[in-house]
Amino acid sequence: MIGTIVWLATVVAINASAYQPLVEVREPLSSTAPPKCKCYPGDSCWPSTAGWAALNRTVGGRLIRATPPGAVCYDSFEGVPTKNAIKCAEVALQWTNASWTADQATIPMIPLWSNNTCEPNTATGQPGPPGGCSDACSIGFLSQYAILAKSADDVAAGVNFARTKKLRLIIRNTGHCFMGRSTGYGALVINTHRLSSIKFENKCSLCDDHSGGVVKVGAGVMLKDVYAQAWPKNLDVLGGECPTVGIAGGFVQGGGQGPLSGHYGVGSDHAISFDVVLASGKVVTADAKNNADLFWALKGGGMGTFGVVISVTLKTYPTIPVTGMGLTITDTGDRFWEGVRIWHTMAPTYTAAGMYVWYAMQEGSLIAQPFVAPNMTIQQFNTVVAPLLAKLRAANVTFMTTEVRTFSKFGDLYQNMWFTAFHSSGLGAYFGGRMISQQDVKERGNDIVAAFRKMSDKYPGQVLFGGHLVNPGNRIKDPEQKLSAVHPVWRDTADIQIFLYLPPPCMSAQQRAEAESRVTTELGGILRAVTPKSAVYSNEGDINEPNWQDAFWGPVYPKVLKIKKRYDPNDVFWSKSSTGSEGWALQDNLKLCKVT
Repeated sequence: MIGTIVWLATVVAINASAYQPLVEVREPLSSTAPPKCKCYPGDSCWPSTAGWAALNRTVGGRLIRATPPGAVCYDSFEGVPTKNAIKCAEVALQWTNASWTADQATIPMIPLWSNNTCEPNTATGQPGPPGGCSDACSIGFLSQYAILAKSADDVAAGVNFARTKKLRLIIRNTGHCFMGRSTGYGALVINTHRLSSIKFENKCSLCDDHSGGVVKVGAGVMLKDVYAQAWPKNLDVLGGECPTVGIAGGFVQGGGQGPLSGHYGVGSDHAISFDVVLASGKVVTADAKNNADLFWALKGGGMGTFGVVISVTLKTYPTIPVTGMGLTITDTGDRFWEGVRIWHTMAPTYTAAGMYVWYAMQEGSLIAQPFVAPNMTIQQFNTVVAPLLAKLRAANVTFMTTEVRTFSKFGDLYQNMWFTAFHSSGLGAYFGGRMISQQDVKERGNDIVAAFRKMSDKYPGQVLFGGHLVNPGNRIKDPEQKLSAVHPVWRDTADIQIFLYLPPPCMSAQQRAEAESRVTTELGGILRAVTPKSAVYSNEGDINEPNWQDAFWGPVYPKVLKIKKRYDPNDVFWSKSSTGSEGWALQDNLKLCKVT
């Protein structure tokens, strides 16, 4: 964020040097796997070289053994010499390029989730670790085997192999996961990023309440890909602002929100059909008539837990005009936080007008760029924001605004007004957050901003904030939870908020545990205390959130858990703090074992 923060997202080139031929796989030392754990390297149940080779043939040669891309910056990886100064410079240059990261096989966009394994020195671009870090390059928390799936058959083969061999299974698209669910030690990764088909249709044959068209997108399609085809057709698809988010995966399965949510609702509301590979390996369609319970659960009920989504069909809408304005507050001390208080406590005013306000904040700087107002004229926009600007002036807060502009469609506003400096990867940060309800902002707004300041003051320079002032329930209500399997607070939000804690580099296991506790207990505790009527977005929160079932899904959870057990009774699919994950736990962030 401002000067320091780097946000995540984007997609492009395979680093072929990161892949080793399967023939180089060496047999692990034999041992006996704990009977209640998944099977891992070194266990006697771990697949043989012949077993991996057979899987590779089944998927048409698309099973790869992935070496961390940064291994070229180190002397060796697993005993094999890897140092290559030219390739190291290339990796160091690309390390914060989200498009490049998205196209890798296994690495996450936040290196903390790989145990910062084999990181390049981005400051110098020369071989060797970042300053002060270990010069050893190991697998860390990464997976070694990944299927670069190009079809449902590839995915089904991977699911069947993981199920029969009792392997942990990871579903990875872009690695754009704040909470680390797309990486895991010793797992078989099914990488869906190459399922990239996009097909628009003018009519929706499955819709009773939608007169517009639809678009069917493969699991690997990112927001920027579908936007690039929709906007020239004068169509909108409800997605987020970050270009490298995969729309068919965690976005929809976690609910999803974006700049048009104040007008069109939760992202998952717009899914009308999924093609999905079940834990049995069977490929099915889930819609309102077929596998209707699974269809409902996939719309916000949890990511990486019900099956592997191959594609999703989404509603499209004719573009509508949007009005926008940027706001920055750059002040110090009490005046800065007074400006934040004025701006944030007025969130219910913006959201009631259908607005969306993306923001990034740290001590002394708030970027709210832009305010997005669907179907609103400049005059109507000014009427909403005039009280805010008047209050900032009266408080002598230093701020700037950009020109208020109206565009014929959101795509034009996005390309002309969006602050895109944070669309990067490689950030070393732990995340937490809250979906702060309208009620909490109205009743405790001053306390919430005081909590932001307390969190910032507690660890100066290490705590940063971001979020989205939006209420997806502004126009689209769902009191009976029929549209999407999301927490009811989704329809009553004022701020879908994120905070980041930047830990020191080169952490030991103990320091890592302390940092995670700091996020969950200290910082998260401050925010929970002043937002009792709020919830947490299951895609943008703390992976160690206490009582996550209630925080992420609330009263919806028993129903989605029942569906999980129906479609995956043996827990082939598992991701931490996701529906049905209670029966398993990671030991030392490595082996996944049943909870006794």
